[in-house]
Amino acid sequence: MRFFAALLLVFSGCSFFTPPSILYNNDLIPSAQQASPKDYVEEAGAITYAVEGLRVKVESMTDAELNAIFPEDSHRGFFSTNPYTYGDWIDPLVGHTPKRFTVFRISVTNDVYAKVMLDPIKALLYTDRGEVLHSFGLPSFSPHNSFERYYRAIRGQSGNEFYRFDLRMGNVRSTAYIEDQKVFKGENYTGLLAFERLDEEVRQVRLVLKDFVLKFDASEQPIETVDIIVEFDQQIERKAVQQATAAP
Repeated sequence: MRFFAALLLVFSGCSFFTPPSILYNNDLIPSAQQASPKDYVEEAGAITYAVEGLRVKVESMTDAELNAIFPEDSHRGFFSTNPYTYGDWIDPLVGHTPKRFTVFRISVTNDVYAKVMLDPIKALLYTDRGEVLHSFGLPSFSPHNSFERYYRAIRGQSGNEFYRFDLRMGNVRSTAYIEDQKVFKGENYTGLLAFERLDEEVRQVRLVLKDFVLKFDASEQPIETVDIIVEFDQQIERKAVQQATAAP
């Protein structure tokens, strides 16, 4: 809707206002003081839960990093098919590319446990404004948020729209942290975890990977779990790089 509203602004009347181009960066960086410093290590912009034989690394992903994962899908303007970003499309109403989601990369390295497991659907993102955000699952029957429902809701009826929907869902399936993914001894696993985009008024978030399973019993039921809790600060940089102009 915002895209079409912008077109109406362009073609209504003899003069119109062109918003300045904006250098816009919206990033999450590890908080200087973590709520649970024991067993947590900060390194190169990431926070790692590290105990003997296990490392769970949490990195906040920038849009530039997400676009680099899908370079061909991120340079089609309004029709970009990167499932996590708007690609290189610039919202004409604000002069920059807005955020689509808040995305983390989770990397699990298991050296000594028989098997461990993260349930991505249980992950929660708490904001300093009192909000509780649920992660996005893939299929439409996911209990809270769903990539399939999200993209079906904005999908048009043309063949091209169905094609772009399939591309986005295929890209999600190849990169998202999948449910029921056990990481066995000597293995590692990496996947992306997405939440709704944050309001710009949010200053700090707390990501909770609930009930990370360390041990299972003989019937594959969890018998030892831990909540992995990491905190990030939201930093926003917005700078005009082109002055507004008016047409006569």
